[in-house]
Amino acid sequence: MSLLTSATESVYGEDLEMFRDTLRAFYRREVEPNVKNFEVDGVGHDIWRKAGAAGLLGTCVPEEYGGAGDKGLSIVIGAEELGYSPAGASAGAFLGTDICTLFLASHGTEEQKQRWFPTIISGDTVQCMGMTEPESGSDAVAIRTTAVRDGGDYVINGSKCFISNGAKADLLYIIAKTDPAARAKGMSIILVPTGTPGLTQRRMKTMGYAGGDTGEIFLDNVRVPTANLLGPEGGALRIFQTQMALDRMQVCSRSLGAANQAFEMTLEYVRNRKIFGQRIIDFQNTQFKLAEIETDLAIGRAYMDDLVRKYQKGTFDDRDGWRAKIWFPEMEFRTLDTCVQLWGGNGWMDSNPISRMFTAARVQRIYAGATELQKSLMGRAYIK
Repeated sequence: MSLLTSATESVYGEDLEMFRDTLRAFYRREVEPNVKNFEVDGVGHDIWRKAGAAGLLGTCVPEEYGGAGDKGLSIVIGAEELGYSPAGASAGAFLGTDICTLFLASHGTEEQKQRWFPTIISGDTVQCMGMTEPESGSDAVAIRTTAVRDGGDYVINGSKCFISNGAKADLLYIIAKTDPAARAKGMSIILVPTGTPGLTQRRMKTMGYAGGDTGEIFLDNVRVPTANLLGPEGGALRIFQTQMALDRMQVCSRSLGAANQAFEMTLEYVRNRKIFGQRIIDFQNTQFKLAEIETDLAIGRAYMDDLVRKYQKGTFDDRDGWRAKIWFPEMEFRTLDTCVQLWGGNGWMDSNPISRMFTAARVQRIYAGATELQKSLMGRAYIK
């Protein structure tokens, strides 16, 4: 019983619904059978190349560079499908970091685009956004990584952690302070290719996303040309502000997809599992809980469709992002919590996807700005 919309009802349009179908088939064919391998070794470059061959990468690359020229909604629908796939609970951000491509498309130089777009589309270049540090998360201005000009180069020192795909990324978008005295206005984005001397990447063990290649990054006198600056010097936060609402929207879309998948899996389970001589579905409590979940999903579908329409019209703003980031991940978490309860002891077993989905749902309330940060941002707006 899927509550995902069909192409005839979809606000995304026929082309993106075809993209959805391709994504779903790819996850079922290439990702879901290999989940256990990913949890040991991470998501390998071979899967990224297969995704590239399937036309799933670099959708935001302009058509003149060989891309589809999408303006961002492919990332949103892609996130929903990643959540909808049980494998997404192990694969982590995976294709979701394609949002980096939008940064490059919007603010990159001609040289940068010519160099990186072809390999992003093919899957030979995996990207990551290096913002979070051990002493700074939601408070981005508190980062300590610095990039000092030395002739025609930047010399970068610092560290990053909890970076999606950071352990294996080939192209790192490092946020560093090029003018520490300027605080928010002194932060810049610098492209750092893997293999640059002084750069170290290491995989981190996380509560969920066991195969997600979440990484920490160390930069010890890393030297790159000043031509690797993305956008204007000191412009990192302004660049982020143009894309952060979309980033939050894609996180919310993933929550919706995961909650929908959990509902479908649980409905199937309780129809077949018996206790005290009855199917679990026959108990009134089970019926009530499922009704509550379905109601949440129907609200979530209508809510997401409204956000998509706003994005298409260019009226999607920060407040939309704040509110959505509060509601969707919290909805996903209570849905997964209820589903695991209905699965009983089987829901506690790691061998069942519902268990890994529950664990993975926890981070949705944290990254791209924790729930509390969204509330704080709304509170500041009230004061102003």
